[in-house]
Amino acid sequence: MDIAEQLFLDNGYEETMVSDIVKKAGVAQGTFYYYFKSKEAVLDEITDKYINITVEGMKKISRQDNMTALNKLVQIFQFSSSFRGDIKGIMEYIHEERNIHLHRKFEQRIPHETVEPLAYIIKQGVKEGVFNTEYPEEAAKAFIGVSAMVLQGIDSADQNSEEVIRKFRANFDFIERILGTEKGAIMDVFWVKGEK
Repeated sequence: MDIAEQLFLDNGYEETMVSDIVKKAGVAQGTFYYYFKSKEAVLDEITDKYINITVEGMKKISRQDNMTALNKLVQIFQFSSSFRGDIKGIMEYIHEERNIHLHRKFEQRIPHETVEPLAYIIKQGVKEGVFNTEYPEEAAKAFIGVSAMVLQGIDSADQNSEEVIRKFRANFDFIERILGTEKGAIMDVFWVKGEK
């Protein structure tokens, strides 16, 4: 699977054949088909892996004892941005219209599985007095939904473009409103840490 992933990133998914994967792995083609029904099945497994990395990364950040809630949110944005950048080629393919089943998997699992770590951070922020909401779980869901809509398309855009910067600023503005924090609270911490 790791070899297939690297070949997909290096050569593109469409250009990579099963024969390329088995040749690089030094195994027979029958061995490949023992574990995977098709090249698409490998991509499906890679999609699961990316989802798990995202969820586990967010959980790990949410449980760090030495960070404020604001810093944890910024850390999550930085983690998500760098991770998406690392796997940009595969992510673009996953989100193509013809791969709707993989895109749906992201849309279903990521929001569902990241509510808990975000709600944990939001509860911490309420205790710290920086967030003001009586509905941490619902605020986490709104956070995820708004971010997904506002930041749509940034993976394929120039990360330093005015469009991307505007989308990030708008997203932070909306999140600050959802969390009931002071205007600029999240944005200021994010930009101070050297982003954009």
